[in-house]
Amino acid sequence: MRSNTKPAKKLFKIPTHYLASGYLLTVLILALGISLSLYLNDWMWLGRFGAFLVCLALMFEVTGLPEKFVNKAVEMAEEITIETVFHQMMKHNYLYGISPETTDEQLAVIFDREHRRRLILTSDLMINTIKQKIQKHEFFVASVGTILWAFADLLNKV
Repeated sequence: MRSNTKPAKKLFKIPTHYLASGYLLTVLILALGISLSLYLNDWMWLGRFGAFLVCLALMFEVTGLPEKFVNKAVEMAEEITIETVFHQMMKHNYLYGISPETTDEQLAVIFDREHRRRLILTSDLMINTIKQKIQKHEFFVASVGTILWAFADLLNKV
């Protein structure tokens, strides 16, 4: 585990409204499945809604919400980090190959590369951390859906 992974897990969180809306949608689907099953006295409907939950978990996976969220955050951080990166480069100029003979054009190229590199590393770390957290929730929803899909029809025998 890399040294920056632990702080990232604490720092980068899934936006609460995404989590709440995902679980609210899950509960609504379950409630609809249970209601329809009770009304029609056929628990096969709950199994069908379980299959729908599995599809819902798959849709969460392919929507790309972590990337959209992180891209917005990186866009906001881009302007803020410019000054910090520049000061760090000037303070530790030997790390970047900057010498008194370095021209302004060369300095701009070095700065742009370093700034982009840092933004890409941060973006990748954020996306991976948030995806790991989202996958736990997706797995839970898919597991509940699969269990219902597989065994809800057995309630007809009770």
